[in-house]
Amino acid sequence: MVTCQELQDLNLSKLNTAVTQWQQMLNKLVTLADGGDGGINAADLERKANAADWKGDNATVTKQFTTTTARQFDDMVTEARSIHKILEEAHANLKKHKEDLKTTIDTWAKKNVYIDDKGGAMYSGPQREVEGGPKEQTSQEEVDQAAREVGRILEAANETDRIAARALRKHAQSKYDFDETGYKGLKDADRQQGIEDADAMVKLASKGDGMTDDELKRFNEISKYHRDNPAFAERFATKLGPEGTLEFWRSLADPGKGRTPDPDGDRAKILAKVQDNLGITLANATRADTPEMQAWKDRMIELGDDPIKARSGIPSAPYGFQVLGPLMTEGKWDTDFLNKYGEKMLEFERKSDDPVLGGPKELWENRFNPAQLSYPPGGTKPDSDPVANLMEALGHNPEASLQFFNGSSGQGDDAMNNWDYLVNKDGEGAREWPTDDDGKTTGFKNLGHALESGTLGYPYDQDPPSVPPMNTDEEKMARDQRTLLMDQVVDHYKTADTIDKQDGIRDSLANMAAGHIDSLSYSMADWGGSGQLADRDGLFDHDGRKLCDFGEGDSANFLRALASDKESYDTVSTAQQIYGSSAMAAQGDNRQNALDAGLHNMAMHGLLDQARTEAIGEEFGGVKEDMNRELEKQAEWRKYAAGATIGVVAGVGAAVVVPAGVAAAIAVPLAFETAGGAAETQFATQTIDWLKENEFDNSQESLEGIQEAKRAGQNNALAPLRNYAEAHGMNPNEVREMVRDARGQYQDGGDYTDSDDVRGW
Repeated sequence: MVTCQELQDLNLSKLNTAVTQWQQMLNKLVTLADGGDGGINAADLERKANAADWKGDNATVTKQFTTTTARQFDDMVTEARSIHKILEEAHANLKKHKEDLKTTIDTWAKKNVYIDDKGGAMYSGPQREVEGGPKEQTSQEEVDQAAREVGRILEAANETDRIAARALRKHAQSKYDFDETGYKGLKDADRQQGIEDADAMVKLASKGDGMTDDELKRFNEISKYHRDNPAFAERFATKLGPEGTLEFWRSLADPGKGRTPDPDGDRAKILAKVQDNLGITLANATRADTPEMQAWKDRMIELGDDPIKARSGIPSAPYGFQVLGPLMTEGKWDTDFLNKYGEKMLEFERKSDDPVLGGPKELWENRFNPAQLSYPPGGTKPDSDPVANLMEALGHNPEASLQFFNGSSGQGDDAMNNWDYLVNKDGEGAREWPTDDDGKTTGFKNLGHALESGTLGYPYDQDPPSVPPMNTDEEKMARDQRTLLMDQVVDHYKTADTIDKQDGIRDSLANMAAGHIDSLSYSMADWGGSGQLADRDGLFDHDGRKLCDFGEGDSANFLRALASDKESYDTVSTAQQIYGSSAMAAQGDNRQNALDAGLHNMAMHGLLDQARTEAIGEEFGGVKEDMNRELEKQAEWRKYAAGATIGVVAGVGAAVVVPAGVAAAIAVPLAFETAGGAAETQFATQTIDWLKENEFDNSQESLEGIQEAKRAGQNNALAPLRNYAEAHGMNPNEVREMVRDARGQYQDGGDYTDSDDVRGW
């Protein structure tokens, strides 16, 4: 394995010399094999040998030896060309990896992040609390991001090293012969190595639950190597076959007869990795456009409602949907397969929903013939609900998710829209999501992941996330479809009670709101139907940004329902602050429009702050100390905004990646394009810099009571306008007028959510 220090110190001069020398060797061998310089060559020797009139033993032995020897020169050329290509591409790749590593280390060093010799990252600068220390200190999220960036570079370098070394070793295996075949480059070598390894893994998989722990670890090692190798994935899946795939995992996960792995044992931990690696391999295979894989997918769909028995012959027989389900929670599965597979699954589930026999919980729980199919048991992944598994798969495939929630299951009078069945929990015919022993439904979290992916256009756990481009007609159409799905989300989840009934979905809804904060802000700028007369479309660049009007009332209710919860409030408030700042920047030199955009931002914050304040009052009632402590936390979203940075690339729509809590990240859309907008970019950067410099110290205990907490929120909301006033030299009279307007807007925003019944309004 190539370490960080080894890649930094890597001397590529000898490898470069080898590339040059093998090029020279190749040129000489080509001449010997094919001629070109008028001298003796193997091709002429073979032609003359075939044309000669051989007699006796010479007609067989000598002639065959002569022609075989001549053909060896062709094999020599093939092998030399392959070796040269492998060395050449290995040199080019390793050179790039080394340069990328240096650039990354230098970039993070400017932020006082030190990268050690193994690729670990740590903050190495002075503490903010120290006199003379920085006004801001690199966050742990940023330190972790640095380590991930270095890790990706090292992983790529190791991949290059592994493929090249294996290819060269293969050429060196034969002492007395030359290879008839070679490699066209590293990619071709990776493909051929993948096929070889897939054949070996299929042979190993034939042992089923007879595989030892060491053999399972070997499977994990090989499949991890080939995570991005479609040749390995397709070969493994097609040679194992659909039935073989289900039987393989079924026998590994729960062979029965007392051999089911101990949930806390070492084998269960190994199987958790097997589950992920096998799932990623199969997901990659489904995206192969070959007749063999199409047949595999079609048959796998057919097997969904078939009982899959263990090889041991025990009666426990979960359905194919359940066996494949845990393997679908990782990787990106083919779009068409997910939709067809999901359609059949929902049709099967709906037909099995019986007043006597029960619904989804009874269907999938399999109480009489239980099977442990998901690892680690009791972990964060769904255990036995294949619909929840499907939602997780859709969470990794935005295109499939968007199509699925616009699709339906059933035929004729039995047809039902997938959205109505899965989301509208209290609607007629809607799905009754299975609950665990604690009465909670883990599947709602997976449902949220699917909706995130469909509405935002990138996998819910993409790191780092990025707003999809809107350059082509196809990309613009996809944007319209995403905002239409988001419109349904806003319309449905517009009360805190509705959200709370689907425990686990709130974080995803907050991420969706942050990712569509531009359309939500636009929707809230139509008080009394004045949007058209006030040129709302022009102010927010409706056509250029492809915004959607979710409706003022629905948008206010949706935001209110989210802001009643602390984590959701943090996420949405941060997104609003970033977007509001960029909306001001997008107006360029038009002062009135810039101020109008800033004032609208004030109204949005007034709405969010009031909703959070009322929720705290309702939650803590008369316990003043607890209420004040929670109110102090209301301003904590500042630390998220302070840690945000705007990534700017000329000609590309920019986005801000904002940490949400400790686990998620959202790509917040900006209100401007960077092409030809250097001044706007500078203004937006200054706005964020100002926020950092004026960050509130949330650790101090000076925030006491509701008035102080409100004042902190007001100061935070006014920050972009204050920054604008400073940057443009507004005089005191202009500032006073601006502040009066801002105060009114902030209070008006609060009026949207001023209610005593905050949780159910």
